[in-house]
Amino acid sequence: MTLSPNVPAPATPRLAYLMAALPPLFWSGNFLVARVMHDTIPPSQMSFWRWVTAFLVFLPFLLMRLREDGPQLKAEWRSLAILGLIGVTAFNCFIYAALHYTTVVNATLINSLTPVATFLFALLFLRDKLTRQQLLGVAISIGGAATIITQGNPNQILNLNLNRGDILVVGGLLFWALYTVLIKWRPTRLPLITFVGATVGFGTLFHLPMVAWELHAEGAFDVTWATAGAILYFGIFPSVLAYIFWNKAVAILGPGRTGMFIYLLPIFSTVLGVWILNEPFHVYHAAGMALIFVGIYLVTRSTSGQK
Repeated sequence: MTLSPNVPAPATPRLAYLMAALPPLFWSGNFLVARVMHDTIPPSQMSFWRWVTAFLVFLPFLLMRLREDGPQLKAEWRSLAILGLIGVTAFNCFIYAALHYTTVVNATLINSLTPVATFLFALLFLRDKLTRQQLLGVAISIGGAATIITQGNPNQILNLNLNRGDILVVGGLLFWALYTVLIKWRPTRLPLITFVGATVGFGTLFHLPMVAWELHAEGAFDVTWATAGAILYFGIFPSVLAYIFWNKAVAILGPGRTGMFIYLLPIFSTVLGVWILNEPFHVYHAAGMALIFVGIYLVTRSTSGQK
């Protein structure tokens, strides 16, 4: 019941690796902006208006291709709806809700487990086998993510007490890992723009019950330059561009290798912190980044012959 965007593989995987690396950059900004705005925009409304913005970007392309792609959309609407529910509605609402209760540090550390969940779902649905080198790469990358977030002090892990937000992050990463595997499980005859646009459309619709409840319970947020700018960022970069690049990378590299690029999140978060927030750069940042890149290299090298 799932899909893999019908895109041709490039002659070289370098472009595919770039496409897999850009979404974590955009999502790092998403984490930071969502945390900054958590007292201003309620989580369901934050996610809903993000995807309304994204869908409006896709809408002209969907309308232009409606006559050609309409029959296939009708044939695949159930799969598109499931992917929209899992990868758009559930994942994003869980993450935005989580950032109202936990820190970016906790969320980023816990989210580093996404590739592990992705490999497990790939094992379940795709019958992918994990090699020793892949397991070693996953372990090294987790160590690199933990090095950055704990500032090189493993004892800090003991201070990361789970709260409601941390549990929501776990739920969100499981939904994203499942989405990543499902878009590879079975091929689609839809072009990428139609596939992603339709998935976003379904995901936007599934927000409506939660938004209605939230408006009743908390009311609407004030529209200011800050909130409008945040929604615009959410809608363009971690939504339209990230989802197109991610889906195309999964179709070319497979869910296991693509999922490993989630480990770039703590790297990009560190860079954004240094650049935008003027946070200091320490030796443990460099050490953690090195470990993450080594882990990604081991996993992608060991699966270079797989799709």
